[in-house]
Amino acid sequence: MFDDFDFSLLDDPDFKEDSVREELILPIIKALGYYSNGDNKIVRSKSLMHPYVAIGSKQRKVSIIPDYMFLSEGMPYWILDAKSPTEEIMKSKHVEQAYSYAIHPEVRAKYYALCNGREFSLYSIDKFKPILNFSLENIGEYWEFLYRLLNPKLKANDEIMEYHPDYGIHMLKLGVTKGFKYIGLAVNINCISKIEDGLYTTTTVIPGDTEFIVSIDFNEEQLEVLLSMQPKHLAEIVRSGLKRQPYYIFLKNDDLKFGVSASLSNKIQENAEEQYVSFVADEFMEYCGLTESKP
Repeated sequence: MFDDFDFSLLDDPDFKEDSVREELILPIIKALGYYSNGDNKIVRSKSLMHPYVAIGSKQRKVSIIPDYMFLSEGMPYWILDAKSPTEEIMKSKHVEQAYSYAIHPEVRAKYYALCNGREFSLYSIDKFKPILNFSLENIGEYWEFLYRLLNPKLKANDEIMEYHPDYGIHMLKLGVTKGFKYIGLAVNINCISKIEDGLYTTTTVIPGDTEFIVSIDFNEEQLEVLLSMQPKHLAEIVRSGLKRQPYYIFLKNDDLKFGVSASLSNKIQENAEEQYVSFVADEFMEYCGLTESKP
């Protein structure tokens, strides 16, 4: 694609962000199959009506307007922000800001990318690390995968799996530091699994404009505290289920109800479908939500 381009031009102080857009990004966009109109089109520099995203109970301003938003079948699919050749596009605030824009309720894009002319980095909102990062000089080696993901007609579908994005990954992408806590005063769960001897985990969904799933790990002692807050028959069902294979209990008709304070861990875990970062329980508390009155 860039056989005739002299990449030494990137060292010229006059080769700035606008040159990156015109000389390097536009050929990629055209080759991916996006146009100025239709369902699979380019939207340039789309601002947000309400440029804030939530970090816990606080609001962070989304201070960038990406150069390009790409629609697939009329809906935002991915965004791309161009930077000058002197700017970092991997470990920088630019990545956090692009992610904040991509997940914004007015956007909800699946992928976000940054390009400074030297490198192209593509991220998924569900993964912490980039799913592609390559030197633009070597784009031919990555083109087949890039095209399969980003071409609006040929895009990968992830087997139509509807996973909630992970809250721990979400917090790391927004740049939170160690010590961030999830506090849920009215948590309802219907499953607990045993990870190993003395270690258990459960998940709950945080409602909102975007629903996130929270994984909470806890030890044997904390399990007993949690169960002490439940009706006796449910506590016994859970204890019994966790003592035998598959060391997993799912309550079909009941929920365990509790409050919890948990700290974000710093370990990114991965399974076949996703990456996630667990929260580690500090304390279980009595449930503070509304309960239905019984006749």
